[in-house]
Formats: sequence, C-alpha cells, structure tokens
Amino acid sequence: MRREEEIFDDEDDDESLSLDDGPVFEGARLAYIKPINLEEARAMGLVIPSEIKLPRNVKLYALHAADGTTLGITDNWAAAYSAAVQNNFVPLSVH
Repeated sequence: MRREEEIFDDEDDDESLSLDDGPVFEGARLAYIKPINLEEARAMGLVIPSEIKLPRNVKLYALHAADGTTLGITDNWAAAYSAAVQNNFVPLSVH
C-alpha cells in the first residue's frame, strides 16, 4: 500500500531557514573570516601541491560557518568575503 503525501500550499511558504542552515541573526546565516598562517591552514586540511611554493609567513584567510565548519581558505580577505556573500552568508571578521 502506498503512503499518501501531504500537499502544501506554496503561497503560505515564508521561506524560513531550516535548522540545518546554521545559526542565524535577524534571519541571516552567519559566517566568519579569520586570518590564519600556513601551519593552521594545513592543520585544517589544506593540501598544497608540491609545485606551489608559499612563504612560511604567508597570511591566509579561513571562511568558517558559525558552527565552526571550515568553508574555504583563500589568500585574501576580499575573496573570503565575496565567497561568503555569494553563498548567502553574512560575513563577520574575527581577529
């Protein structure tokens, strides 16, 4: 016997965020940008091909979801900010 599925009216859909979307502040998903060094990036799982040589003192930026999940690592703050905005996050800086 087949289960009947409920049909929901799309007109009443308020497009609210689900709990899986992470913490929200005034309806926005939060993410934070944190400056990190190369060793911290490697500890987060960044794999750099052997052909690419980075100086030990390179400044990188990690983009994290509000729950601490690493979303990405880049070499400049503007790229981290743009990635957050393009993925519907509200970026915050952490020092």
